[in-house]
Amino acid sequence: MNLNFLRGLVPCATSYAPHPCTVCDFFVLIQNIVNFLIYTSFALITLMAIIIAFMFMFSGGSPTKISDAKKRLGILLWGVFWVFGSWLVLNTIVNFAVNKSAFPWPWNKVECIAPANTAPMPPAAPAAGGRFPGGGGGQFGGGGAGGTAGPEGTLTEQGARDVFQTNGISVNKSACPADTRFQNVSGGCTSVGGIQATTVAEALQLKNQCHCNLEITGGTELGHSGSGVGSHSGGYKLDFALNPALNNYITGNFTDIGVRSDGAIQYKAPNGVIFAREGDHWDTTFTK
Repeated sequence: MNLNFLRGLVPCATSYAPHPCTVCDFFVLIQNIVNFLIYTSFALITLMAIIIAFMFMFSGGSPTKISDAKKRLGILLWGVFWVFGSWLVLNTIVNFAVNKSAFPWPWNKVECIAPANTAPMPPAAPAAGGRFPGGGGGQFGGGGAGGTAGPEGTLTEQGARDVFQTNGISVNKSACPADTRFQNVSGGCTSVGGIQATTVAEALQLKNQCHCNLEITGGTELGHSGSGVGSHSGGYKLDFALNPALNNYITGNFTDIGVRSDGAIQYKAPNGVIFAREGDHWDTTFTK
C-alpha cells in the first residue's frame, strides 16, 4: 500500500509537495483518504482487541463480565468484516468497471509524475574571464571579487554551494579537507568545489522539472573511482539521495537502458544525462 499519505493528505500545492495540482493529484487525494481511514482502522482494531483481552483476563469468572466481553468481541469482528469487506467490494467494482487506459492504475497505488517545467535555464558556462554572466545579480553572478567561477568552466566550493542553496538544492555535509578522501573523514564529507558549470546547470534543470527535493550526497570529493571526463573528481557527476518524488520522476520519464556492470539500474534522459540507482542514491552523470 502507498504510504505517501503519511506526509500529508493533500498531495500538491503544499510545503512538502510544492508542484501545481493536476487531475492525477485528485485521485491521489482520494487514495490518501482511503489509506488513512484503513490505517486508522488498524490502530483502533488493535486497541479494541487489547481492551477486550483485558476484559476477559480480569472478568474473575463473572458471567456478566464475560458476556459483555463477548458482545464487544462480536462487534469488533463485525467491524473488521465491514472494513475489509468494503475495500474488497470497492476493489472488485473498480477492477471490472474502470477503463484502465483512461483511469490512473492501479487505483490504490496512484503515482503522479510532476510535469516538466520548460522555463529557460540560466547560462551553463562562464563568460570570458572566468565569471558567469550576470554579475552580482545573476544566478551565477560573481557576487564579489572572487566570484563563483573556478578555472576552466568550473565553480568554487562556496560558489557552487551558493548557487545550489539559492535554487533549493541542499548538500548533505560540509566540504572535505583538501587532499583528503571522504572515507577518511569521521562522519563523512561532501565537496562540490571544481564542479563543472554544465553539471550545475543540468542539476538546476532537474530541480525545476521534477518539482522535488534534491539533496547532494556525493560530489567532487576524493575517494570516488575514475577521473577526468565523466567522473566525480572531474566535476561531471553528482549523487542525489533517493526520495519518492525524484524516483518516480526518473523512472517515469526517462528510458531504462539496462543494468550497469555493478548491478545498478540505469535510466537515460533525452539530454543524455544518465541516472544509475546505487543503494541509497542516484549516481548521476551529466556528460552528454
